Amino acid sequence: MNSKKNYSANYSPKKISRESYNTRNQQNKKHPLINFLLILTLVSSLVYFGITLWKGQNGSNFFQNVISSVILVIFSILFVAICVTNPSRKKGAIALGSIFLFSFHVFGSLATLGIVSIPSLGQVENFTGKSLTEVVSWASKNKVTLTQDYEYSDMIPAYHIISQDNVEGSKLKDTKELTVSISEGPNPDKEIIIPDMVSWDSNRVIEYVNDNYLNNVEVEFVESDKAVDTVIEQNNSGSMKRSDKLKLTFSLGEEFDDSDVKIPDFVGMSEFEVTFFLKQHRISYELKDGFSKKIERGKVSKQSVPAGKMVKVDDEDEKVVITISKGESIKVPRLKKMSMVEITNWVVENKLKLEFTNKYDDSVKENHVISANYEEGDKVEQGTTIKAVISKGRLVMQSFQSYEEFRKWAEKYDVAYEERHEFSEDVASGEVISYSYKKGEVIKNGDSIVVTISDGKECRVPNLIGMSKKEVMEALDKLDLEYNFVFQSSSKEKNTAIKQSIRAGSKVSSGTTITVTLSNGKDIEYREEEENSSSSSSDNSNSKPNNGGNSSSGNKDDEDDEDKVVCRECTITGLRNIYNNYMGSFQNTANALKKHITSQCPGIKVVVKGDSTSTLTPGAPISGFSGGNTTSCSTVTITIAQ
Repeated sequence: MNSKKNYSANYSPKKISRESYNTRNQQNKKHPLINFLLILTLVSSLVYFGITLWKGQNGSNFFQNVISSVILVIFSILFVAICVTNPSRKKGAIALGSIFLFSFHVFGSLATLGIVSIPSLGQVENFTGKSLTEVVSWASKNKVTLTQDYEYSDMIPAYHIISQDNVEGSKLKDTKELTVSISEGPNPDKEIIIPDMVSWDSNRVIEYVNDNYLNNVEVEFVESDKAVDTVIEQNNSGSMKRSDKLKLTFSLGEEFDDSDVKIPDFVGMSEFEVTFFLKQHRISYELKDGFSKKIERGKVSKQSVPAGKMVKVDDEDEKVVITISKGESIKVPRLKKMSMVEITNWVVENKLKLEFTNKYDDSVKENHVISANYEEGDKVEQGTTIKAVISKGRLVMQSFQSYEEFRKWAEKYDVAYEERHEFSEDVASGEVISYSYKKGEVIKNGDSIVVTISDGKECRVPNLIGMSKKEVMEALDKLDLEYNFVFQSSSKEKNTAIKQSIRAGSKVSSGTTITVTLSNGKDIEYREEEENSSSSSSDNSNSKPNNGGNSSSGNKDDEDDEDKVVCRECTITGLRNIYNNYMGSFQNTANALKKHITSQCPGIKVVVKGDSTSTLTPGAPISGFSGGNTTSCSTVTITIAQ
């Protein structure tokens, strides 16, 4: 009894006051604002997922973006579920989390739709499917040279990007240039497969022509026992270009109505649609072109007969005049010194085409127009190409690894330069000794860069006359000079040097080729000529005695033997090296070719012609002699770009 009493005394259930109960119950009660935020979070995640599926298909990271948005949806669902089922949730934390997730979903949706842009963080963006104006703005902002190529596309709208050469995610600091392909819309000459349309009705034909951008379709209507407004004849089918003529003959039926026809509103119709209707109803018409501010190019802008009026069929006196829009008459603004972004916006807005070239100019701000192919006040129509030269700002001298790298840079940006040549003990032949400007120095408009090019180590040509072939080779090898041997009959001992192509004492570069003429001894032909010459001299002396008693005929004969002209065979090599070293300057290349060929084949005549119509680099070979076997008596002609 005592134990029970003690237990009863010690145990007393905890009493909860009504106020405490009401407070706890009020804390767990669902707050309407919290519930609204949770629902908003869930709905926004689903909307973001839908937008990603809809608009993200053109992106290179489409699947990655879809997976990310799926994970985000799952996370949002779990977040909402935990918040709803947790009885001890804190309203402040839930509200903050909901607002954060909702904001993230909204920003992601706007970025996917292109309404807001996400910073590239030092990387090249993916511009596929984006407007040309976006790319130009990005390139201008990041000081990237933009090259634009236009091409046709059925899928990408006009003035939007088809592709780019630098992939998305490339480092911006390594990107100096970006080439983008811009859509011109459907290709009017694309080859497609034309089906057999016989028995097609007119509506089906019109729909097919519009969907496939056919632009040379001719229709006619004739009496026939076939169904009215169906194709009964077709001139071509199968593979053909959109611009190839497609002639379709439609049936008018066996009996057709001659009653007046009510003219519809043609404005905004395509040329094909309106001519189809007029021919279908046998209404006389005339087409002409005209500018229009409101109607796009290729659509009907005016009609001489108002909509709703009745006209007679086959009435030549009452023709319906249809005006096809050429688009708006566009007045060219002052393009000079416009920014690259401004001129691009103007071109896209007026449905023109744009070609950029870049040039350094210290008088025009960087990324602004230096010149254009149209002046202020000129009038152009839609589709016209505007060619603009964009300033790269002041020309600052750069560093180059080779002369070839410098030459390409100078030609690309129309930088004036001139070459000078000097001998050098330290710099190899053909390499640059110095530039007249140091790296970082500003080159003003009109100034020219002087490039000093090494002719290699200076050598003085020795006197080789009288040396044997072996002695000639040893002497030229010591001086690092090349040699080429030809032979000529002579009274001198065989293999004795009797001529050299470059005079003794001349200054030449190491590696220069000297052609040495060696004696071939007296051959039969030479001896016969010598005997005839001696006999002729003897006869002359008998008939005309020397009054002075001294005869110089013997010495003269010796001189004639030495200088007797003989056509020698030569092999010309190394022309490719001449082009590689001197291409970029017409005159330098021409001089080098003449010098090189005559050094290998003394006596040969070299004619170098310039082709000023060529688009190749000045000095580049076009036609004519390209090396190989020839003779010292021949004339070789070479044509190079000027």
